[in-house]
Amino acid sequence: MLLVASLFSVTNRDARDLFVRSVRRGGSWQTAACRIAPELIELDVFEHMEDVPKAIYLCLDLWKSTEAYHRACCSSEVQNLLLARRLLADSSFELGAFAFATAEDSGDTPRLLDS
Repeated sequence: MLLVASLFSVTNRDARDLFVRSVRRGGSWQTAACRIAPELIELDVFEHMEDVPKAIYLCLDLWKSTEAYHRACCSSEVQNLLLARRLLADSSFELGAFAFATAEDSGDTPRLLDS
């Protein structure tokens, strides 16, 4: 699985409501995303809790695999969909794509504290 994290900022109160209603689970953007890109397993939006003039949102998109995400990025339909989400905000920034961390198994059990 692959998690893609993006930040969005929205100033206008009405635009904030539209962004959240569209992008959250069950929203129009989310519904279209799941139809156009079925390998997009889940997505959600989180709002920064600090009282600032611009609302800051963290969007997390969970893809079936790295390959699925790369295929989707080559699709003009998916590119238009991602652009539509960016246009709902004043500005956006993709933090990056993240996979579950793995560690080499050396056979030793790690010890956090010596007793």
